[in-house]
Amino acid sequence: MGGPSRAAPVRVPRFHVPTAAPGARVLLPDHAAHHARQVLRLRAGAAVRVFDGQGQEFEALLDVVAREGVQVRLGARVAPLPESGLRAVVCLPPLPGDRMELVIQKATELGAAEIWPVITARTEAVVRPALGGSRQDRWNKVASGAAEQCGRAVVPRIAPTTTLDKLIEEPFEGRRFVLLERKEEPPLSSVSPPPTAVLLLVGPAGGFEPSEAARLLGAGFTAAGLGPRIVRAETAALAALVTAQALWGDLG
Repeated sequence: MGGPSRAAPVRVPRFHVPTAAPGARVLLPDHAAHHARQVLRLRAGAAVRVFDGQGQEFEALLDVVAREGVQVRLGARVAPLPESGLRAVVCLPPLPGDRMELVIQKATELGAAEIWPVITARTEAVVRPALGGSRQDRWNKVASGAAEQCGRAVVPRIAPTTTLDKLIEEPFEGRRFVLLERKEEPPLSSVSPPPTAVLLLVGPAGGFEPSEAARLLGAGFTAAGLGPRIVRAETAALAALVTAQALWGDLG
């Protein structure tokens, strides 16, 4: 017979509070307070962790749990999980329904540094209002919640939705890739030397217009492929990120 079984470790609830310092008393944001009070049913005195989204994490105790708000008292700093050595920026057109939220959630879990929504010629009309910032707050909350769940102390930046023209002009210190639905494009694994920062651009349903692809390549983007099958934009974005992290980041 084997020895006594070990109990599974209890996960300490984590909450993202943008402004945090040792010894401070802070209120949880409304959505985090609701989760603590209504979903987790935590009570005053419960031990939690708080992180600021920029890489700092703290031990903490719930001071007040009430309908009016949830107050947390911060303790000592704790060592956060390390971030990937690869700065990966995922660029894709806003997607309808909950598909964009899925990408943001999973990209956060997979270690993306930033997510840049970009409007292209074939971007669906229903999501074009994102260019005016209509979904920014919701997307930020999705990234924050995903970081709470996966253990990251850094919340990826969700950039304001931009246009392809502005994206092309945006400076980037690293390799810029555009994922194209052409079988002849080389895979990301063929890239040498290994980059420390990558921008991964995925097109909308139907892909890029030929003129858009030509402009991107002329502006210094490198064409890359994801294999012989045509996949949806959300699949392509996450597959590209997983591949990049496995090749050059912390999934290897």
